[in-house]
Amino acid sequence: MSSHSLYRGATLKGSATPARAPIYIDSDDNRLKLVPAGTGSTEVIIQEANGASVQEILTAARVLTAADSGKVFFLALAGGFAVTLPAPSVGLNFKFLVQIAPTGDYTIVTDSSAQILAGLVHGSNGADGDSETAHTATTITFVAAGGASTIGDGADLWSDGTNWYARVFCNLGATGVTITG
Repeated sequence: MSSHSLYRGATLKGSATPARAPIYIDSDDNRLKLVPAGTGSTEVIIQEANGASVQEILTAARVLTAADSGKVFFLALAGGFAVTLPAPSVGLNFKFLVQIAPTGDYTIVTDSSAQILAGLVHGSNGADGDSETAHTATTITFVAAGGASTIGDGADLWSDGTNWYARVFCNLGATGVTITG
């Protein structure tokens, strides 16, 4: 038995929709969605249709969409490839983890040449490996040269609707992952 609607408590009965409640199941695509407070009608996908996986193993270049928000992507082709982010939108978020150490760089790039990425790279020694704090970057690179990027390195990205914010963790600090413009 599948659920097609959520119901609020006694204060407001009836089917939940973006206009009536912040959490609802969209009848068009059967996804559980949330409308964050103060955003009006911006929707954030909480659960994919039919319980689709919230993780994906990537072995080739991929252009992400808003529907991919919330997923964990495992980077799994030694030769490396590029992943392109969608345009920023409130609540979009992605996690990337190196599953196979690269012999060619893995890159995560913004969807245009507009410089809209800021973030910090934290090394395993606790030091700040690389920083872009003025939204001047467009690319996160998991560096292959010299075995710099290793299995388990990762990046978390979030959007505020205008910009992308990254928190990156890596074994070798600035030499393992860089954030550049």
